[in-house]
Amino acid sequence: MRLKPDQLQNHLTKGLAGCYMVHGDEPLLQQEICDAIRNKAREEGFLERDLFHAEGRFDWQQITASDQAMSLFSSRKIIEIRMPGGKPGKEGAAALSLLVAQPNPDNLVLISSGKIDSKGQSAKWFKALDTAGVCMAIFPLEAQHMGRWINNRVQTLGLKITPDACQLLTQRTEGNLLATAQELEKFTLNGAGFEITAEHIDADVGGLARYSNYQLVDTALTGQASHSLTMLYGLKEEGTKAMEILWVLSREIRLLINVINHPQGVEAGLQQERVWEKRKSYLRTAAQHHNSHSAQDMLRQCEAIDQCVKGVSKANEWDLLSGLIMQLAGKPIR
Repeated sequence: MRLKPDQLQNHLTKGLAGCYMVHGDEPLLQQEICDAIRNKAREEGFLERDLFHAEGRFDWQQITASDQAMSLFSSRKIIEIRMPGGKPGKEGAAALSLLVAQPNPDNLVLISSGKIDSKGQSAKWFKALDTAGVCMAIFPLEAQHMGRWINNRVQTLGLKITPDACQLLTQRTEGNLLATAQELEKFTLNGAGFEITAEHIDADVGGLARYSNYQLVDTALTGQASHSLTMLYGLKEEGTKAMEILWVLSREIRLLINVINHPQGVEAGLQQERVWEKRKSYLRTAAQHHNSHSAQDMLRQCEAIDQCVKGVSKANEWDLLSGLIMQLAGKPIR
């Protein structure tokens, strides 16, 4: 069954499905939808959770074993599978199909994934999930919908915002929901009922740091390698976490891959991905420096940096970020 994100709450009031597939490239919306499903599951007695990151050489037999294992502490559990690439491969497709073909009524399956294209959605494993449970596609908000989203968010936080401030915030964060949410949450320190004005946005959003993660990415996309490194280490000195920078970089690299790989060319890719007009020139420049192979290589570097930040690797994450920035700028370190 296909659901739109705004239909989820009504669906959850009627009860839980046996499995959920949430896919897309808007991390904040995806996170909040998965949170809502988990919260409902806990209310229904799913008190344990087995979490799996299905990437690289993942052993899909772990999923089957978890599904069949008896719970130690409760009778019900969530089996959560995070699949960033959106492609389970032959072994994964078989495991997921089996998981929903012979469902365990004491388990809830929650799968979150990167964007799955029409070809992926026509695969047997995806159709099996769609038949057995709920599939939701998460799309980035279009520019004309950002204002409503910001106003709803402000209301939830117990704040107020002027129309000018809403418009300026949209421009500053360029449609990035996670960045927008983080900026709005800062204003909760002023107390309930605080009204955010354009002057507040101008002073506070990006105003406390010399650089922002988004400026760094845009500078690298336009091929300014040296200035990009200056910005990277400026962010480090200001206390920015490596993972925060990595999140923005990996998101942009995935976008670049989609643009480069569009069968009708870069311009069609920019249109399909709903790239903001002011940013199209950045991606056009990057598309001249990269092809599908080099872009995929950068995505693998992102995975290596992620492992490093999590302590799996002993490499220096800032050295790896420097190399990634240089390659994104078209000046790879040999």
